[in-house]
Amino acid sequence: MKKEFKDLFKGQSLKRHFLSGLSFMIPVIIMSGFCTAIARIIGQTEVKGSIGYYLLQAGNGGFSIMVAVLAAGIGYSIAGKAAIAPGLMGGFLSTVVNASFLGGILAGLVAGMITIFFNNLNLPKSIKSMVPLVVIPLVGGLVEVGLIMYVVGPPLAALTQAAVGFFMGMNHASRFVLGFMLGCMTGFDMGGPVNKMAFAIVTAFASAGVWGPAAGKNVAAMAPPLGIAMSVLIFSPKKYSKADRENAKAAIIMSMCQVTEGALPFAFDDPLRVVPAAMIGSGLGHGLILSWGVTVPLLSGGIFTLPVASNPFLYLAALLIAAAATGVILSILKPKRKEEEKEEKVHDLDISIEM
Repeated sequence: MKKEFKDLFKGQSLKRHFLSGLSFMIPVIIMSGFCTAIARIIGQTEVKGSIGYYLLQAGNGGFSIMVAVLAAGIGYSIAGKAAIAPGLMGGFLSTVVNASFLGGILAGLVAGMITIFFNNLNLPKSIKSMVPLVVIPLVGGLVEVGLIMYVVGPPLAALTQAAVGFFMGMNHASRFVLGFMLGCMTGFDMGGPVNKMAFAIVTAFASAGVWGPAAGKNVAAMAPPLGIAMSVLIFSPKKYSKADRENAKAAIIMSMCQVTEGALPFAFDDPLRVVPAAMIGSGLGHGLILSWGVTVPLLSGGIFTLPVASNPFLYLAALLIAAAATGVILSILKPKRKEEEKEEKVHDLDISIEM
């Protein structure tokens, strides 16, 4: 048992469990966000019985359980199915007391630890079969209630509120700097662990009802593949091969669907030029969104989030500016390509030798 607890608190283990919980929560956020967005497009959200009303209720319901799903996912990653029930309980209570994202993470860890403890007790078989069904949910639930409602919940709620208040009190320049940093993290590894850290910060704001960083994150995620495509197809096509041009066309589609990985073929081929260009473009886009005060009630969805942006024109402008910045920087950094005629001469030479 000691080894299991020791392994749990290793950096890589904690990171793995956290990312597992995040992967459980993301589909809930996306589903809820789209229900909310469609409801706002349809309208009549205050008319009980209308489609818009029920879609909005579904979206709000999804957002209300997303922290609970995060906690359950973390607990499941640590100790399996038995940790899901106490994790759900703790995560839901975190939402009740406004401990939000931080409370959900702690609730998931506690659920996992309680489950490990009871699973490793030497008990008779007749009793041990009841542990995952009765003992762990009962004891785990009671511990979560006491811990979240009375011990760590109130301080975490105060911390969350302080963070939200600090963000809301920032001036335009400070918000730009924060957005630029988050955007650079998004563009750095294009879907990798650093990107996911930025996503976690954005999600923490979203769970507290602050949706500006979500809009910035969407723009920052779409900008790299679109910017690279601009460089390949518009700004400096002669610096790229025919295969690059085909990949660029695919990158445009992936950008519109918010799949940042559309930039990866170019990043793998030339990381020293592509990654800095992507980081600067993503940082610029995220920074502009925060400084302009644009919000989007969705953490994903690509260009399809445009209709529900608080200001669609500024949202689209930030994306185009960010992508253009990436494209221009990459076009400047990219060296001239060797003349294709040389390749053709070599090809002719090979043919003549074979003859």
